Amino acid sequence: MSAIATSVTRLVKPLHVKMRALRCNLAAEIMRPRASATLLDIGGSPGFNGEFDAMRSLFSRITVVNLDPHTNRNLIKPNVTIETADGCDLPYASQSFDWTFSNAVLEHVGDIEKQQKFAAEMQRVAREGYFLSTPNRAFFVDPHTYLPYYHVLPPWAQQFAVHLSLGTMKRWEPLNLLTARQLQALFPRAKIEAIGPFAMNLIAYGTV
Repeated sequence: MSAIATSVTRLVKPLHVKMRALRCNLAAEIMRPRASATLLDIGGSPGFNGEFDAMRSLFSRITVVNLDPHTNRNLIKPNVTIETADGCDLPYASQSFDWTFSNAVLEHVGDIEKQQKFAAEMQRVAREGYFLSTPNRAFFVDPHTYLPYYHVLPPWAQQFAVHLSLGTMKRWEPLNLLTARQLQALFPRAKIEAIGPFAMNLIAYGTV
């Protein structure tokens, strides 16, 4: 099974890179930061091929926060500060950053109460606006395991199904993917859009 999973990951990787680049380009177009602008990247990662570097290069100062310090490897850049923090309880004053950004993190933070806290914090610390992307629950393939409808299974069933994973997730962890309507409820003033092939991702963006 591992050989099959490796082959599938190799085949799908270019699509992941392309989709991440698409989201980063959209974020850059929407934010259009000034040369002196600051960015808080909540749960940031280097990506497969450094897809996020082009967007980050538009800001004078970026702070990347993660719960797990190991996630921060390969993120060191001249304009990037790395910190360990919880996206549901950020240690920053309100409106500390011009923009806040998060890619494929919301579905991992926990139940809807945790997601509400995450969304509220993301909007609270932003001075100008925010941009968030997350997988679309309405899309039939789970992007973490590449298994059809894995993300709509109850947790007990996921714990069995994850052993069939063809994606990057090999051990069970809680996932809570949202629909466009659910995402709108977390970001009431945001514009919500479905992007990518078969609307596989959702983005939420707006000003504060």
